[in-house]
Amino acid sequence: MIKKIYRECAPMSTDNDSLDQRRLGSTLTNPLIEAAHQFPGKVALITEQESLTYTQLLNRAWAVRSRLAAQGLRAGDIVVLDDIRPEAMIMLLWACSLGNLVAFPLNTRFPETTLSTILMNIKPALVISERLLVPELSITYHELLSPTSDLASLESAKFDLSAAATLLMTSGSTGSAKIVQHSHLNHLSSALGSNQNIFLKPDHRWLLTLPLYHVGGISILYRGALSGAAVVLPTSTESILTNIFSKQITHISLVAAQLRRMLQEADVKKMLGCLQAILLGGSAIPKALIQKGLNQNLPLHVSYGSTEMASQITTTSSRDRATALVNSGMLLEGRDLIISHLGEILVKGDTLAMGYIEASQLLNLRDLKGWFHTGDVGYLDVQGALTVTGRIDNQFISGGENIQPEHIERSLGNLSGIAQAIVLPLSDQEYGFRPAAYLQIDSVGIDLDQIISELKRSLPGYMIPVAFYQLPPELMGAEVKISRQDLSKYILDGNKPLHPLT
Repeated sequence: MIKKIYRECAPMSTDNDSLDQRRLGSTLTNPLIEAAHQFPGKVALITEQESLTYTQLLNRAWAVRSRLAAQGLRAGDIVVLDDIRPEAMIMLLWACSLGNLVAFPLNTRFPETTLSTILMNIKPALVISERLLVPELSITYHELLSPTSDLASLESAKFDLSAAATLLMTSGSTGSAKIVQHSHLNHLSSALGSNQNIFLKPDHRWLLTLPLYHVGGISILYRGALSGAAVVLPTSTESILTNIFSKQITHISLVAAQLRRMLQEADVKKMLGCLQAILLGGSAIPKALIQKGLNQNLPLHVSYGSTEMASQITTTSSRDRATALVNSGMLLEGRDLIISHLGEILVKGDTLAMGYIEASQLLNLRDLKGWFHTGDVGYLDVQGALTVTGRIDNQFISGGENIQPEHIERSLGNLSGIAQAIVLPLSDQEYGFRPAAYLQIDSVGIDLDQIISELKRSLPGYMIPVAFYQLPPELMGAEVKISRQDLSKYILDGNKPLHPLT
């Protein structure tokens, strides 16, 4: 199947024609139909209640697709997926793919007022929700499953690689929600490149620990379909480590906070006997945390990616695990990357999204040469491995010196006892700005003097923070990463006092 996808896809062009224009007319069997054909008896989805083979998953998703069609939906219509349990969300995502509908899983951590405004702007055809965000368009998942006689034949399914597949919300580094539109080609190419780097086959099991309103969650579904591997839903009452052990997980995606919690549990090495790959992403991973994982002989893969590029862009390989300490790996298939004269990371390729949706219009995200400007700063070594050093828009000047907050955050993250660190500019009458650090401390044995003393070993004086605070507990939930913008807003609002470290 992997070769078939690339035969159907034209080679990358360097002209100014959009990716979507060059892909028009390219067709391929829907990946779930193809998976059911190639791996009919292999397990596709494991929930707390049951296991479904790829044939069973296809049949159920197709029934949901038929019920969506009975709602009067047409190809290209937007279907919003709100507060739905994961197994239903997976069924609906595949049903939308089978029905040529555009699935829009909402990030339910955004305020309801923000979500309502977004829905007014994009004008969906249907909202599947338990809370009726748009009453006149809303239906619950249970209501959707009411019997219908319009069960079309699988043979009527058509699939267009260039067509829109999903809309996903991303705040990126700007703090304001953007809606990214991906094609089927974007998701399939992303999964293809990942599977070429991290081996995946039938009978492997990937634990779904990331939300399905994030591209990192959705990409797991496509990786499974391309390889015949199973997607496993975790038992919510158990820790990640216990889920890995009890469900015999072979692959998992984690962010730094999840890995840190897992490594704090007892018998880590014993509980991970079946694990073959841990894909790390979402934000910068502290070297100390990576080293701790390597010391436990964990199969770590550090990645750099973005929503706009449908998840991973570069990822370290299994050949040399130690490279995870110094870079984010090599470029995966289906992607192109260059470093601009300003040091900015520019990307394009088969995984680059179709554009941003604003007021029901598709906005271009490419420059005149087809590159997407990530806003991230980094460099490539002589082998072509990428190191990301920060973001252009986070940099500030202190007494004439350029300060990249991520540089300080990495040094803080390498200190034992510090779970998370965010550095923000603090207004200063003499220097313009000085760095201030906001920390999550996971050890009672570390104090402020020790932190400053350790930082002086690795940072120049102007980079040593002049103030240290505890990260507000209310910002540290189950989200993939803490937003720098959310912390800044929290501080500016001044509703609650910050607690300085002493």
